[in-house]
Amino acid sequence: MALLIALAALTLLSFFISFFKSKYSRESYLLFNGYCLPLMSLGVTPAAFGGLQVFAVLAYFAFFFFIKDFIFISDKNKIYFYLFSGLMVILLTGSFYSEFVTNSLFSILSVLPIFIFSRLLLKELFVNPGLMHKMIRVFQWSFLVAVVFMIMQMLVGITFNFYENRSPGLNPNVSAEEGIRYPGFFMDAQMNTQFLGMLSFLFLINFKNIFKPAAVNYLLFSLVVVAVFLSGGRSGFFGLTAGFCFLVLFLGWRMRYFIGLGTFIAMVSMSFLKDSFILFKRMNTFDDSYTFRAYIWKEAYNIFLDHKFLGIGIGNYKDYANHYSSDQYYVLKDNSILLLDQPENGYLKLLTEFGIIGFVISFLLIIIPVSKALYAHLETRTNHFALFCIASIICWLVSFNSLYTLTDARIVILLTSLTCFVIKSNAFNLTSTENKLINTSIREQLSPL
Repeated sequence: MALLIALAALTLLSFFISFFKSKYSRESYLLFNGYCLPLMSLGVTPAAFGGLQVFAVLAYFAFFFFIKDFIFISDKNKIYFYLFSGLMVILLTGSFYSEFVTNSLFSILSVLPIFIFSRLLLKELFVNPGLMHKMIRVFQWSFLVAVVFMIMQMLVGITFNFYENRSPGLNPNVSAEEGIRYPGFFMDAQMNTQFLGMLSFLFLINFKNIFKPAAVNYLLFSLVVVAVFLSGGRSGFFGLTAGFCFLVLFLGWRMRYFIGLGTFIAMVSMSFLKDSFILFKRMNTFDDSYTFRAYIWKEAYNIFLDHKFLGIGIGNYKDYANHYSSDQYYVLKDNSILLLDQPENGYLKLLTEFGIIGFVISFLLIIIPVSKALYAHLETRTNHFALFCIASIICWLVSFNSLYTLTDARIVILLTSLTCFVIKSNAFNLTSTENKLINTSIREQLSPL
């Protein structure tokens, strides 16, 4: 625990040093979140005071330092400001009407940094478009860090992680009967799978020709898929599959060779590798997992029915379930009890805590920019960059069905950044001619990279 506290303090200190050296720029704040992504979820405050992570502390600092950026809202983005304001009203009202007011109010402190980060990112992207591609590179770098963690876990065991000596530690399902599900730098292998699945599509972006992935892009994408197999999360794998099918729908002729070759290799190697990857082994236990989760989902849905409009208050699921649905728990290997703080389903978690109004507003913040980007692409056939980001978002939307991951700053940073990239791409989709000029400019900027 002392090591983690020291690591969190060192991360904060490193930020301030780099921030001041870069002359207090928004770009340096945003890129630091990417370069130090694996460390962004380290705890700074105890759970009783909101459980703020490094990401949140940096966001609040940035809010006060760049306060002027939050005073004026562009007409183009007012819809997102209105949705944010509506969501905050719903969350505050739901907190005051909940049975655990203090806990819920402190939990809101972990929501605000998401919007602080997204506001500053959008602000910077509109004056510095090249930042979008720098951040893609930074996210790709985080994959290499994740691979190092997974390799070390294969060599020395899963004790190589951030969570072994803290509470809560690694998720119990990391060590399953089928084998080890490697969590990387996450506490849960499912989070790792979701994170890798979202990252995979970023490797298909060819910076020299945004319209067509190169052979090296497909190779790197395949390496990420192998890491997904080792992590063993089924929902993340299904999300990756859904995102890939989305790309095939829009870029099918460009990907037909990769699909054909990949299918052939998969069919030939399946019989030899089915016992080597835990993901394939776990497909046989799908029914057992579903039976347990179906019961939890039913209980959570009943909680929602009793609090349809305002929910039970953000951050209150664990306390509420402990009082009114006390059979929502895991029995660990040492016969101890682990109370669930989420119903094994991200959508039900939001429904129960936010209510139907907050739930709808939350997903409109994602659905609106994605819908606009798809419409823009269908009109101009040039918004290819947005398609890869949307594929990553689809991966998250599918895998979110079995795991609530918005408590982890690393997933939040990646998801928020992808959504902002899509919003930025929409601003450029005015005419086909303008898009061609912009894409040409992008290739020229990135050719040295």
